[in-house]
Amino acid sequence: MTITAKVSEIDLKIKALQEKKKHLEERNLHDLAKIIKKLNADSLPVDILIGSLLETVEAFQQKKDIINKNWQTKGKDFLEADKKNNRRNSVHPFRSSQQNTSSANEAHEKDL
Repeated sequence: MTITAKVSEIDLKIKALQEKKKHLEERNLHDLAKIIKKLNADSLPVDILIGSLLETVEAFQQKKDIINKNWQTKGKDFLEADKKNNRRNSVHPFRSSQQNTSSANEAHEKDL
């Protein structure tokens, strides 16, 4: 294989990885939009939604265990209820923080 062919092959791999990254970012945004819609958070004023998210990120970064455990429990309960509801409606559930993202990505790619 010539150097030019190797460079072309590497360029193709880079482009494929960039497309995959773009697809994953778009899917993440779509998943967040679905969560916001499902929670009816889209009816909140934007400044309140942003403020609550900022406090959530801050609490998580400061590892406030009591708050994080409470939120995690509520989130798991929501995901479980959503999962049961989605089984009835044949819709894919949201991923929880406990799921391995690589296996979730593989499962999503199989669904495509």
